[in-house]
Amino acid sequence: MSLSLQDSTVPEFTPDPPTLGNTIGIDMGLESFLVTDEGEAVEVPQYYRKAQKRLKRLQRSVSRKKKGSNRRKKAIKRLAKAHLKVANQRKDFHYKVANWLLRKRRHIAHEELNIKGLARTRLAKSVYDAGWRQFLQILAVKAARAGLLTIAVNPKGTTQECSGCGRVVPKKLHERWHHCFHCMLKLPRDQNSARLVKYRAVGHPVLKAQETPDAIAGVTEKPALYASA
Repeated sequence: MSLSLQDSTVPEFTPDPPTLGNTIGIDMGLESFLVTDEGEAVEVPQYYRKAQKRLKRLQRSVSRKKKGSNRRKKAIKRLAKAHLKVANQRKDFHYKVANWLLRKRRHIAHEELNIKGLARTRLAKSVYDAGWRQFLQILAVKAARAGLLTIAVNPKGTTQECSGCGRVVPKKLHERWHHCFHCMLKLPRDQNSARLVKYRAVGHPVLKAQETPDAIAGVTEKPALYASA
């Protein structure tokens, strides 16, 4: 004999499907931590870079101490404490940004970033400082608890395509403004990308001709950190 604690009288909640009206698109980057499709920007606090000189000094202090000595053990503890402070600052920032987004009571669409790949480039230090993976994990869990969706979309072309007409508008990395000579749309580059992310998440007509399939709405997998929450 088996017992079930499920209450059949309580209806199962199903989030509304993503639409242009109930979804936010965000573009995550290194110049700004994220920019929404409405042009709201959150700057990168750069906790690691700001603490880098002190961390290097503490690391040198560890290296100069004799292995196995009490002085080395104390130096290691000081270094670990400094790293923990940076990690806690970054996590607190991630929670605050996630809460700010979720107060809008809308689904959140973002690019499916290849964070491991980016971590092997010259941008590795900036990627580490931003902590995108941790932020997206926190965002997914909190969104699920709020009855909302996080939607990861294919990032291909989001930096070059126009969110107004879908045509390709080539831009170099240093060019931060999107100016489409086909439909004359002008707006910041990151906002244009955030709009494209949103449109892909909801299947906007401007992208119907794209070869990549539209994203399927869904909450990303819970990280082990929150598995028991």
